[in-house]
Amino acid sequence: MRVAVCTMFFITGAAFAAWAARVPAIQDRLGLSEGQLAVALVGLSSGAFLGLPLVGGLVARYGSRPVLFTGMTVYLAALPGLAFAPSLPMLTMTLALFACGNTAIDVAMNTQGVLVERAYGRNILGGFHAVFSLGGIVGAVASGLAASAGVGTGPHFVVTALVLYAAAAVATTALIPDRPGRAQESDRRTQDSDLLTQESDRRAEDAEDPAPLFALPSAGLWIPGLVAFCALMGEGVMNDWGAVYLHDVTGASPGAAGAGFALFSAGMVVGRLSADRIRARTGTVRFTLGCALVAALGAVVSISVPTTGGGLAGYTLLGLGMAAVIPVIFSHAAQLRPERPGPAIAAVSAVGYAGFLAGPPIIGGIAEAVDLRAAMLVLPALMAAMALLSLRLRRG
Repeated sequence: MRVAVCTMFFITGAAFAAWAARVPAIQDRLGLSEGQLAVALVGLSSGAFLGLPLVGGLVARYGSRPVLFTGMTVYLAALPGLAFAPSLPMLTMTLALFACGNTAIDVAMNTQGVLVERAYGRNILGGFHAVFSLGGIVGAVASGLAASAGVGTGPHFVVTALVLYAAAAVATTALIPDRPGRAQESDRRTQDSDLLTQESDRRAEDAEDPAPLFALPSAGLWIPGLVAFCALMGEGVMNDWGAVYLHDVTGASPGAAGAGFALFSAGMVVGRLSADRIRARTGTVRFTLGCALVAALGAVVSISVPTTGGGLAGYTLLGLGMAAVIPVIFSHAAQLRPERPGPAIAAVSAVGYAGFLAGPPIIGGIAEAVDLRAAMLVLPALMAAMALLSLRLRRG
């Protein structure tokens, strides 16, 4: 089951990297200005906002496995559509569909990750996110090679989608067949007789009040949600504007622009592979604070040294710093709501992905009004806010 969940994380990262690394090619093909590209990226925001509050409830009612496979089908079907979109409106609508699928995948596969983590009895969610970043490296490197070889985005995205979907179909058969909320509680009652009375009370409450379809943060989840907002807004900016920044501001070639995303993902892999061990020693608060400081340094380097080398160095530090914030925050949220990890993750995601999806259009708007280098100053500001918010997290 661990390998199956790893496979889903890898596939998701590889597919998104294919899009992120070839944004400049799609921008050039349609002749989009930075402002028009920002309009297209609104499709990502709208698609995610349609799905985020709903997905947690779907996972709670039907289980994460069917939600994950359905989301993966939509996600990978939309990828070739991004390459063949004939106009700005079609690109925007396809990005919305792409985001809807990604939203379902994200909540469902993190829920699967938490279930596996519980089975192992130790923190391992950071490792799953490291595999996502490894997929990002593979996808970005493949995209850079395709761009350097003159392969169009159409053939590239079609082949990528077909290969990844075949792998996803196989991996789905080995995922944990988690049951909806009441069945999960029945299982826990059987496994832990000491909680029999409490679980019986929860069963009675659930019989009258089934799992809600819409999941929004309760009071205890807002601070983790806002930390996720800062981290994911920074990650969204890097995904959609990182390659464009290297190409337009530093004069990097298309291949070097793709390498920038690969280095960002490499930093993510290193950070996430070490996250579980470091967090066990430092606790969530100090770990998240350290991540914010490293990412802030990377943002300052990439902006203050506007060369290809400076950008590549800064991107590596940004990836290292932002790497493990999201898996740590998702695991933290699941621990705060152990009886329903799916809705808790969805609620934190709803706040976090507001930043992920709103950030790129905001950068585009600022870039249109001023310039892209000035717009990227948003990154160090976000990391400073994340550092302050991390001090408000419950210790653990």
